[in-house]
Amino acid sequence: MRAFILILTGFAGGVVVGTALVAFLLVLDVIPRLIQVSDSKEYIKFYQMLVIVGPLLATNFQFYEWQLPFFEIINSILVIIMGFIFGIFIGLLAGALTEVLKVLPILSRRLGLQSYLGELLALIILGKAIGSLIYWLFPTLWPP
Repeated sequence: MRAFILILTGFAGGVVVGTALVAFLLVLDVIPRLIQVSDSKEYIKFYQMLVIVGPLLATNFQFYEWQLPFFEIINSILVIIMGFIFGIFIGLLAGALTEVLKVLPILSRRLGLQSYLGELLALIILGKAIGSLIYWLFPTLWPP
C-alpha cells in the first residue's frame, strides 16, 4: 500500500511539474521573448534542442547517481557554472510569475469559474502548503 501511495504521489507530482513547465513555456511565451530580446533567431533549433535535452538530462541525474571524478578545480568551476545557469532560470521564473496572476483570471473566466476565483487561489495555496508539510514533516515516507 505504501509503495502504491508513493507511486501515485510521484506521478501526480510529475504531472503537476510537467503542466507547470508547459504553462511556463507556452502561456507566458518565455522562449519567444528570450529569442526576441537576445536577437538570436538563428539559434531556434538550439533552443528547441535545449528544451528537450534539459529535462531528459535532469531526469537522468535524478534517477541515477552520476559522479564526476574528483578534480577539485573542475568540480568547483562546474558548480559555479551550474549556479549561474540556475540563477538565470530562477530570474526568468520570477519575471514570468508576475504574469501568472493574469493567467488565473483568464482561466477562471474561460471555465466559467469567475465567482470562485478566490476559492481557486486558496485551493492552489492550500495544496502547495499541505504538500510541503507532508514532505518535510514525514521524511520517512520517502526512501533515502
